[in-house]
Amino acid sequence: MDYSSTLNSLIQLSYSELTNNERSIVLDKMSESDELCDTFSQIEQIKSVLDTEKYSPNPTSVKIILEESQRSELEMH
Repeated sequence: MDYSSTLNSLIQLSYSELTNNERSIVLDKMSESDELCDTFSQIEQIKSVLDTEKYSPNPTSVKIILEESQRSELEMH
């Protein structure tokens, strides 16, 4: 596994997006590598920080989206 695919696998593991077989492979690799465990820990820390961020869209953007949505709905009928 190259670094990119390993990193992607660790991210997928963090988000529970691996199959059982893939998960087992990644966990086996992690059991053999402190570096992978550290990287996974960093991913989890970053993910927890990102999960706390709150973002509200600009009210004008919401208005435009709603107007477009309603217009599209009317055009379909």
